[in-house]
Amino acid sequence: MGLKNDPFVVADTVSVLDVYNTSDPNVINLTPANPSAVVSTVDVCIKQPQKTQVSIDSMAQIAVLGLTMMGQTFAVTYELLRNDTVIATINDEMDYESVVQGRHNNFPNSPLVDDNPIAGINTYDLRCTSVTRPTVGFVLIGSRSLKATVFTL
Repeated sequence: MGLKNDPFVVADTVSVLDVYNTSDPNVINLTPANPSAVVSTVDVCIKQPQKTQVSIDSMAQIAVLGLTMMGQTFAVTYELLRNDTVIATINDEMDYESVVQGRHNNFPNSPLVDDNPIAGINTYDLRCTSVTRPTVGFVLIGSRSLKATVFTL
């Protein structure tokens, strides 16, 4: 039993109740020692690459837990990878004024159609990298999702 020409979906989703709860094992802290992390992964099996497109939707909740009363600037790079090769990049630089905890959230998403998958298992990853950290504080990854919808043409 299997799908014929109907699209099928593979997804990896993590929900976090409080992105500022750094003791939650699902919250990822991008530190100077570990500034980069693969935050979501899906595997897709492709049988006929010349007749297949993979529509990829991704999102990641980015939060900053600042420890100072002054404004901050920080940058995060989001990369979509297929089999460890970057196929799309978003560079996101954010400025914010100092306010109470819970106000510095960003939910970038990156839709993409992969017209060139290879035959066999294709592993798609969403990787986040803290490029410029806040002067004093933390860049946190909370809820995130990576969804691949496979279409046979």
